[in-house]
Amino acid sequence: MKTPGLFVFLIFTMFCCISCEKAADWPLQSVELNKIVVDGMITNEIKKHEIRLSFPTEQPNQNPSPVSGATIQISSADGIMAFDEDPQRPGVYAARQAFAGKVARTYTLLINYNGNIITAKDIMYPAIDFIFLRYIRHNDTGLFKMAWVTNPYNPNRPAMYEVILDWSDVEGYKNLPDEQTTARLLYYSLPTLDVSQIFAPSAETVLFPPGTIITERRHSLSPQHADYLRALLSETTWQGGFFNTAAANIPSNISSGNLGFFSCCAVTTKTEIARKLLPIELLSK
Repeated sequence: MKTPGLFVFLIFTMFCCISCEKAADWPLQSVELNKIVVDGMITNEIKKHEIRLSFPTEQPNQNPSPVSGATIQISSADGIMAFDEDPQRPGVYAARQAFAGKVARTYTLLINYNGNIITAKDIMYPAIDFIFLRYIRHNDTGLFKMAWVTNPYNPNRPAMYEVILDWSDVEGYKNLPDEQTTARLLYYSLPTLDVSQIFAPSAETVLFPPGTIITERRHSLSPQHADYLRALLSETTWQGGFFNTAAANIPSNISSGNLGFFSCCAVTTKTEIARKLLPIELLSK
């Protein structure tokens, strides 16, 4: 009989695997703290747009240190817009005058920090209409949850969807702190469909009551911006699932090896108030 021999072999293999376990210290790649992280977006909305500058952090949850004293301007075919640092918010630079970006324009960011010149470019793609999100009842709680916002794959028109929920004026929630009455959610429709995206770990379910003001904002993305977001999601939100991707550098349009992304997005906005829905069993009839 071969069965007892096979059983002994399996027991021996398991014993060897267990006995060979040992702790291992993996060297982590050091962060170049002399680099600058750039976070800025120009939209087609008339406002004083902002650019944020900070230094990289060594720990994931560490607050970044602001970069103060830089000179910033953004140029296009329409002229040059100067930015000044907000004295109340170090590292945040606001445009001196309100302006709106224009579709098909290329915008160039120019940063001068301690004599070092940093540049970035992006083009604004057209804003388009979209189908408003869908929400459904969450069991018998009387609350709602998101059912659908956008298709994750769109080869021709990549976009980022920003969903802002505000139920601070709903009866029973008026005296609660902001973190318990507001939420901001981001969804993406990208020109690629990755396995790690399909099998990404589940995200937290945000519940909100009837009467919530729902604002959905669609941001058009340039191909370069879409590539940046895909790489960023692969390193963050999509990690921890069944098919993780190998760690890699995130592409950036910031010059001189600096980090972040300078983007130009045309925005389409829709707003609705969450209403009471019929029970699901009635909707199916």
